[in-house]
Amino acid sequence: EEKQNINGEHLKLSNTLKLPYRSQKEPDLRSRPEEVSVMQNLKKTRTGGGYCHAWYSRRFFKPVRVEESMESHAGMGLDCYVQWTSPIRRFGDLQAHAAVKRYLRRKMVNKLIREGSVIPPELRYGDLGCSVPRVVQHTEDDTKIKYELVEGDEEEEDEINYRDGQALITATRPVMRQSQQYWMFEYIQRLVSSSDEEVDFECVVLGCIDYERYRYAIYVHRLGLEHNYLSETGALKPGQTLWLKVSSTNPRMGLLTFTLSSRGGGIAARSHSAPAA
Repeated sequence: EEKQNINGEHLKLSNTLKLPYRSQKEPDLRSRPEEVSVMQNLKKTRTGGGYCHAWYSRRFFKPVRVEESMESHAGMGLDCYVQWTSPIRRFGDLQAHAAVKRYLRRKMVNKLIREGSVIPPELRYGDLGCSVPRVVQHTEDDTKIKYELVEGDEEEEDEINYRDGQALITATRPVMRQSQQYWMFEYIQRLVSSSDEEVDFECVVLGCIDYERYRYAIYVHRLGLEHNYLSETGALKPGQTLWLKVSSTNPRMGLLTFTLSSRGGGIAARSHSAPAA
């Protein structure tokens, strides 16, 4: 970690890399022995090809926290974790990219300062997150350069506030989910309306949500979609395979309902086989 140091010989820009580490505490399994037993049995038997265990285990997860200190992430099984792979669609990832770029640029500028070399003139405040050092003196042989910061510049460091990014993400997450749902339902509606044959989907029952109403969580393999289904035949078992067709869909209203397919040999049956979990 390089600290800012100004003296008669040379200057260093503060260069500390701070990142938005995502952490998640270990779940408290001791207080829920019955549910743990169910989860372990689903894993042992690989019910539904592993999908049922994955769905059931989510209830134990604790909320993810984003902090600048490195802590473990229980769900990922990692000592530390930074999410930064999608800077185009996630603002927090874009902030992480900006922090890494600033870190590398400052490291290079510090190297140029030590060597007395020329700092690229196109560098700006936003590139470094602080003011760019200015030339104050050339050596007699004109081979080295001395730099300084303009008075007050050393206090004008632009720190990236990851909490601001998380606040924006939290505010926009419902809109993002609604958009994803809309286009998924729109795709299903177009798929069904453009086919002369019955379009059915192979689904696996993940588990029961409401025993009184026979309401179940299902996973539609072809669509990569987790959805709710009201059973028309009574109780279902986790891992049970169903062939369902679309009963009705309204993308604008966010409505999608399935009903039992009249056959198992429609378009989906011929073009798709269920992937392994």
